[in-house]
Amino acid sequence: MRAAIEEVFMAFLFRAAALCAAVMGLAACASLPRERGDSETRDLIASRRPLPPNWSPLSLEPRPPIPTEALEVEQAVQLAFFYNPQIREQFARLGIGRADLEDARRIANPSLGYVRLAPSAGDSRQVTRSLTFGLTELLLLPVRKRLASGELERIESDVANSALSLATAVEIAWFEAVSAQQVAAMRSLVARAAEGSAKLAQRYFDAGNISALQLAQEQAAATEARIDAVTADTAALRARHALAGLVGLRAEQGWIIPTELPAPKKDAYAPETLTTLALSSRLDLKSAQQVVALREQALGASRRWRWLGGVEVGYEREREFDGARTRGPVASLALPIFNQGQGAIGRADAALVQARADLDATVLSVQNDVRLGWESLTVNRKIAERWRDDLVPNRETIVAQTQARVNFMLVGVFELLLAKQQSYDAYQAYLESVRDYWVARANLRGTVGGRLPDDGTVTEPTLGVQVVLPAEAVGMSDPVSSPRASAPDPHAGHRMPDQASMADPHAGHQTSGQAPMVNPHAGHQMSGMPMSDPPAREPVTERSPPAVEMPKPEPQAHDHQPAMAAPAESDPTAPAPMSPDEPLVEDPESDSHQPHSHGDRP
Repeated sequence: MRAAIEEVFMAFLFRAAALCAAVMGLAACASLPRERGDSETRDLIASRRPLPPNWSPLSLEPRPPIPTEALEVEQAVQLAFFYNPQIREQFARLGIGRADLEDARRIANPSLGYVRLAPSAGDSRQVTRSLTFGLTELLLLPVRKRLASGELERIESDVANSALSLATAVEIAWFEAVSAQQVAAMRSLVARAAEGSAKLAQRYFDAGNISALQLAQEQAAATEARIDAVTADTAALRARHALAGLVGLRAEQGWIIPTELPAPKKDAYAPETLTTLALSSRLDLKSAQQVVALREQALGASRRWRWLGGVEVGYEREREFDGARTRGPVASLALPIFNQGQGAIGRADAALVQARADLDATVLSVQNDVRLGWESLTVNRKIAERWRDDLVPNRETIVAQTQARVNFMLVGVFELLLAKQQSYDAYQAYLESVRDYWVARANLRGTVGGRLPDDGTVTEPTLGVQVVLPAEAVGMSDPVSSPRASAPDPHAGHRMPDQASMADPHAGHQTSGQAPMVNPHAGHQMSGMPMSDPPAREPVTERSPPAVEMPKPEPQAHDHQPAMAAPAESDPTAPAPMSPDEPLVEDPESDSHQPHSHGDRP
């Protein structure tokens, strides 16, 4: 009786297990949709920045054509989503996560057994046939599906975060490329103006108006300007290649970028606002939170099923040696005697502690990064404004004042060249500070994980190159096409002599045989009466007095009497004597380069 009951019970258990397995197996046979994960990832990205329409990351066709107009920053980002191979690489991870979920939704295949035994003597055989499948995976199927689905969602967050990181990198590369191109254009104009100035200086030198030292200074400045231009071109080319690599295009393709960056914005948001926005938008933070949730579920499943070992059920049919046949269900259960899942629980617990620590570190990093990004943005904006409002105008004032002093021969050409070089460097530093602001802004947008509150507002252009170069130099086709024009020529402070009004090519020094005239060598009027031969003048080098306001001559300083016994000591504030390299005009009656006294009466 007992044997009959056991046989009925085992048959019922087998049929119930087989029925459950069949139902769950059939339900798991339905495959996941192929786009599972792709659309969710696109939605995550689209909620944080604009996406191109009809964008399919894993499809190579169709791709949008490369624009013929200047490539704006948002256009560059959208082209990167189409052309950059990293996007396809990241979205391929979704396929791996989808495959893991597919496996988790299915149970293991059943096992078919066959045994054939023959005795050493005789022709009889014992044949055993069996069909078994594991029941453990069937029992854990809901947990496995839940964990695999959560892992796919985590991968979606990771892939979307990688796409946003690529967008941030493209933005930074775009700002650096535009800035480098703008600096290169400025340096090219400076080099053209300096080369034109050097050519004009050669004309002045050939006419005897400047010394060999001044000519060498102009030529050296032109060479340095051309080297700076070549260096800037190389930096622009390097920045263009970096942008091309991130967008997914070749650098030699016919795409162009704008010629100048916009001016910094007036940021009007507090770091606390950005921190709150980052904590709700950052996808890496969301991914860390999902990891913690998955580890908690895994730990709970390990504790609930710690006593469950390997469970198998099946059906077996056997034919004995004498031809008798036996059949019936079979089952096997692993007894948790030595292993009660301690290792699995410990592993799950440690993974949970690790995930929580990683989440805490991510939250702290987000808070600090937002604050640092906001500080960096604010500082770079203030630096750019100081360059624009103070330093660049001051450098231009210095150039103008130095130019006036060169005209009155109070300082030398070297001081003017140094002032101009400092002005060019100040303008380049201004452009680089604007670039640093936009780079900091792009980094802050990436740190926040979405749009900034003032995205989309109108911006103003940066200062143009005309603030450091005359309009004639900026728009000229030939830097030395009109050296006698009334407008300032590239060789600032030097004019070709006017033959109609001045007979001596040594401009600015009136000879004794002509009527008195205004002398640009302020405060030193040459004598109009014959004088005794002055003492021999020793060669001196050109010197430059300190850059001070031009001295206003006193009346007695210009009251020169017709006859003087001997030249007095020169005023220590007077300019240095002319270089011995400059041509002198010989006069039989007087020497036009005689040192003169200031108000000394005989």
